[in-house]
Amino acid sequence: MKKRLIVIIAFASIGTLAGAACSFPDVTFGTEDGSTSEADAPDGDAVVVVKDGAAPLVDGGRKDADAATRVDAAAVCPALCADAGVGKCDDAGTCTVTCGVDGTCIKPIVCPEGIPCVVSCTGAGTCTGHIDCQTASSCAINCVGDGSCTSTIRCAGDACKVGCVGAGNCTAPIICTATACDIQCTNTDTCAKPISCTGDSCIVNCAGGNACASTVSSTVANTTKVSCTGNGSCKMRVGCKGASCNVNCSGIPSCDGGICCDAGACTGTPAMCL
Repeated sequence: MKKRLIVIIAFASIGTLAGAACSFPDVTFGTEDGSTSEADAPDGDAVVVVKDGAAPLVDGGRKDADAATRVDAAAVCPALCADAGVGKCDDAGTCTVTCGVDGTCIKPIVCPEGIPCVVSCTGAGTCTGHIDCQTASSCAINCVGDGSCTSTIRCAGDACKVGCVGAGNCTAPIICTATACDIQCTNTDTCAKPISCTGDSCIVNCAGGNACASTVSSTVANTTKVSCTGNGSCKMRVGCKGASCNVNCSGIPSCDGGICCDAGACTGTPAMCL
């Protein structure tokens, strides 16, 4: 049976967390019976468990309708910051995971709950496990090294920005449920699988050659802007609903799969829903 890794975090002494070092090679992991041991991450996902009675997490974390204040990210970050080999908290309480050495961060990266998260995949072939930023308050995922970010990316919170700027990056689905989604596919053969937005605003920039090779969809946004400016970009259908949608198909060729705009206002390239 595959074991899952559980980090158990208690907030009884939250005032002491701000001074704690965020040194990930020495993280102590809990077992499901409540005991703790130091171990290498198994093949399964890392799971962050917040014990009952912990301070409520809001704005991208666990929602509490009675919560009067936001979580103090700077205070809780050292205990919550996800470990993907190298990571640290900045003074504002942003959890930063840095994968700068080629071929590192091959296991899933799960951002912590309720605080901002930055994942920087600057080495070639890094971040090949899925990236889960669904419970962070905001997220920035930088896929810079060639061939990085090759598994599914999911993000939510107030804002999510995914930058696929290395060649052949982001070759699995990108699923953004954040209030504001900004997905940049600016190099050759980036964003090969479906891209979906379900937030209030959605920007998808397919500027690289053959970028956005699968479907691009925005279902409920007030504003959607899809730019298919790379040659051979947006090979499959671009679809959008919501209040307004603008699609620019200036790449030669681009938008071979057509555009289906069912928004209140459709601008840019004329839509052809078949």
